[in-house]
Amino acid sequence: MKLNHLIRTLFQTGGVIVSSCLAATPAWANLTVEQINSIARQTTVLIAPALTQDLLQDLEANRNNPLANESSEGVWNPGSGVLIAQQDNQYFVLTVTHNFKQSHLDENLAYGIRTSDGRIHEVKAVNDGRGCPLEGTVKQQPLIRFGCYSRYLPSRVAGLDLAIVSFESEQAYPVASLGNPEQVDWGERVYVSGWPDPEKERTPDGACRGQIERRQRRLVWGPLTGKLAPNQGQNGYGIFYFDYTRPGMSGGPVFDSDGFVVGVHGRGSNDKGQLLKQYCAVEPKQIYESADLAASPAIFDPTILHSKYSSAQNLQDFPQRVNQVGVDVTFNQLPPDQEMIQRALITIPEREIAEGTADFEIREDALRIGGFDDPDDQIDNIYEGFQLKNLLRDEPSPGCRFLLLGDPCD
Repeated sequence: MKLNHLIRTLFQTGGVIVSSCLAATPAWANLTVEQINSIARQTTVLIAPALTQDLLQDLEANRNNPLANESSEGVWNPGSGVLIAQQDNQYFVLTVTHNFKQSHLDENLAYGIRTSDGRIHEVKAVNDGRGCPLEGTVKQQPLIRFGCYSRYLPSRVAGLDLAIVSFESEQAYPVASLGNPEQVDWGERVYVSGWPDPEKERTPDGACRGQIERRQRRLVWGPLTGKLAPNQGQNGYGIFYFDYTRPGMSGGPVFDSDGFVVGVHGRGSNDKGQLLKQYCAVEPKQIYESADLAASPAIFDPTILHSKYSSAQNLQDFPQRVNQVGVDVTFNQLPPDQEMIQRALITIPEREIAEGTADFEIREDALRIGGFDDPDDQIDNIYEGFQLKNLLRDEPSPGCRFLLLGDPCD
């Protein structure tokens, strides 16, 4: 591991890393794409409100109407998150607050969190009663918001676009390691994992895609192009990068090259320079026409950073913020271990890693951006899994894609 990560971990744990290293072999610095993907496969989750009959009707009415979001907020918006802590049988998921629309909270909809074994964990009583903008104090409950999302706000988001949602399970799940963005330098590669929502994209002929049941987790990577402190960026966004993210990946983890979570993705490059219609987004390939900005001193300008690059919540002071609101959560700050990485490791062909990449200069290094859709980490029918009747069943059916047990898929 990097020396600064070792020193940081020794400081934060009072030296207990020595005993921890006896139990598990830590992964070393500069992990491969395959190793980062293995960590991402096991810790990235999909989050969405339960598909009630009313929501299904709204979807049908609005699916092919890109202007529907201007008059209605009652449509579905699946997003992403990352398992970041565990206490007994309670798991905590770090995500963005805009995955929890105020209208859905007001209706007190149940939410589902899909983990890597294919199970969908129901979360009830998500409404924290704080409204938007937030009022009152934080209570330790399933949803802890550091900001809120409502279409009635000028910018839709008030406060930090950050949230923690928790669920209970007797299953054993790995949790990601929480890192420090200050340890990531300009130009270093970062990785983003999440579950794209293809319904928010256009077809090559410009039409909205309509209903798509199948979903596939995506890992993308690119160089860090700038950083702002959490209180300096818009709604907490302070980590900026080039990438191939897609709509629906909001809330997914941003890993550094050592496998630590240093940010939470929430704003993709694919909505820069054009007005994004929430349910029919612009085509991602259009964002790379301005790739030469990566070598420009203007990337230190906050206006340029926010308008031209993808961005994530800066987690620099995240543990302190959690402590300040009175929430008692202990985060894993030890390096990912090799045993955990090997558990879901797959080989990614070089030709797939190279597809769709673009090279450009940052400082004196040629760094590559790219993306990979994991063929073994997919959902065959997202609508079936998130319908309310399925969330309420006693024994969720994980299907064949049960990563932790390694059940094969045809």
